[in-house]
Amino acid sequence: MTNEDWKKVDNALKSVFSPGAKLLIDGYEVTLTLCQKSQFKNAIAIWINGCFKGKWLAEDCEERRRFLCCKKRTLVKEADYKAYGIRSKKAKKELADRYAYEEWFSYWTNFNKMKKHFIDNNKSIEILEVL
Repeated sequence: MTNEDWKKVDNALKSVFSPGAKLLIDGYEVTLTLCQKSQFKNAIAIWINGCFKGKWLAEDCEERRRFLCCKKRTLVKEADYKAYGIRSKKAKKELADRYAYEEWFSYWTNFNKMKKHFIDNNKSIEILEVL
């Protein structure tokens, strides 16, 4: 896809009242729509081949790796560093990495991060239609 194609998709996701965009990504039909995440926040919802399955969030599968948003979280808080007496950045990072986990989401809050993820994890991306 060219930069102009990506701009068309981005413009189709400017309003929650717009129907969104359909992409053909490596044989998958991916529908993107802007929806309301909370009262003042919007997110880009993803539908793969016309549906979304909850098991994609729980199980490691191809759809999850290709299309879903992953955020790395840690169970360690600032108070835990103080309780363990950790002060160095290296030790803080090691402790945070030890108790880290990945959280997967059915939506993206940033269009540019979604675009980068799609480009990095897929070979062929085409616009089917901008709704």
